[in-house]
Order: sequence, then C-alpha cells, then structure tokens
Amino acid sequence: MSPSSNEIQKDEYRFRLNRAIDYIQNHYSEDLNLAKLAEVTHFSKYHFHRLFHECFGETVHECIQRVRLERASHLLVANVHASIAEIAEMCGFSSSQNFARVFRGHFGFSPTLARKNADLHMIGNSENAKTGDENETPLSVAIKELPSDRVAYIRNIGPYRSESNARAMELLLGWAIAKGFLDGSMRFMGVCWNDPETTPPQECIFDACLTIPENVQNDGEIRIQYLPGGKLAVLHCEADWETISTIRKRLFNEWLPGSGFQRDDRPLFFIHYNNHNMNRLKLAIVDMCLPIKP
Repeated sequence: MSPSSNEIQKDEYRFRLNRAIDYIQNHYSEDLNLAKLAEVTHFSKYHFHRLFHECFGETVHECIQRVRLERASHLLVANVHASIAEIAEMCGFSSSQNFARVFRGHFGFSPTLARKNADLHMIGNSENAKTGDENETPLSVAIKELPSDRVAYIRNIGPYRSESNARAMELLLGWAIAKGFLDGSMRFMGVCWNDPETTPPQECIFDACLTIPENVQNDGEIRIQYLPGGKLAVLHCEADWETISTIRKRLFNEWLPGSGFQRDDRPLFFIHYNNHNMNRLKLAIVDMCLPIKP
C-alpha cells in the first residue's frame, strides 16, 4: 500500500526539522537564532517555530539552551584545564554569570559544584557513583581508529530503552532486505546523541543506522547522513541491555578518568552483531564505542 500524501508530507517535515536538530548539535557554540535555523529547514520563521514545537515538544530556544547545557555539563568534567568562564564561552553563553544562572536553574546546582562532584550530573546523583562490586573484572577496552561512515538511518526521539528504538532497527533491517542492500560488509549501529543522565528521556535522540553504498539515497522515512570517524574506546559486550547500561556507566566513571583520554563531542554508539530479541537468553552482542581524544 502506497503512503498517503499526508504521510509523505509528515516524513518530509520531520526530516527538515531533524536538520535543525543536527545543526544545533553541531553548531551549539555559535550565535543561533530562529532565522538561521528556519533557513536550514527551508521553512518560514513562523512555520518553523510552530512545527518544531509541535514535533519535539519544546521550543527552539529551549532546545538550544538544553543542548548547550548538556555540552557544558560534559566539558566541566572532561576539560578540567578550561575555566568555567571559558566553558561558558565554548558553549555559546553570553557570560559566565548568565551560564551559572541558567545551569543552576536547569540542574539544581552550580557549575562549580558540578565540577567538584562529577557524579551529580554524570550519572544522576552521587548515591549511584559506584555501579557494582569493587571486585568486578576490569573493563577490557581497545583503542581503535574507525573511518567515517555513510549510513541510512531512522531517528527515534524518546527513552533509549523504549520499544520504539528496537522498532526503528527492525524497520531499517526490513528496508535493507527489501531493497537488496544487505550484505556481510554492512554494519548496524545504534547512535545515542544524548547522555540519558543529563537529557530528559523524552528528548533523547537515537538513530538506528546501517552503512550503505554511495548510490543509495533518501527513501521516505529512511534518510542518509555521515557519521564522523576518529579515535574510539571500544568495549565488546555480550549481555542483556540492563547490564550493558551498567557497563556504560563503568566505562565513563571507572575507565575514562584514568585512561589518559577525554571524551569528545562525537556521540556514543553501538555496533550491533545480533538481534537480542532473537537470542534465547536475550543477550545483545555489541561493541560499545566511546569517541575520545588525547
């Protein structure tokens, strides 16, 4: 059954609005305004602002401010050599005073306290700082360089543990099979654009991705993007998703601080080697890939 004109328009609008989301995430340090973002999406300012709020449940200003605060929250811990004023400037705030006021209003504590007590904003609260037994096996992390990838993707906005993320992966797989694109060289990836400990669950962005040849183009709900390559800390996991969530916290809170590396602005992603719903024990086999820099 062919999609209706309303469905086609809805997909096109969502694609154009997602371009604004991508632009904000890649240019958060710049002077972002409604006119610029409307231009990116090819909507008028009025229609862009209205459609954005209807689609994502927050205003353009709220989205920009949230992304800047999430980046600042990360930099306060990852870039200890930068002053709070420098981090405020790096994240697009007009002054350190304005940054401190907005940060406290969003997180409930000051940037200074966040830097001194990283657990407050890295994993939600200080009581959860320890993720497991002190005698847990050390994480076996490999440092790798991966190239950029051209991928087809379906985007889901909502909690990372939601069924809609699994549905996005299954839809992408079904599309690849129907188009005859699937072969042994392609990789399935789940890209987590936000930190679920600092981003409200309903605002978390997940992209189900599949590496594709250069000749494959946008196809309805399936869109094309490039994922940047570079240095990664790669941790192989074979576990249920609840355990993998705990391992992710260990990677950030145990391995990263003593690794000699810093996390950079590229998103955390997973390379998937199976469908965990088809596994008798419901185990997911994945590589957890954390982008890093010296």
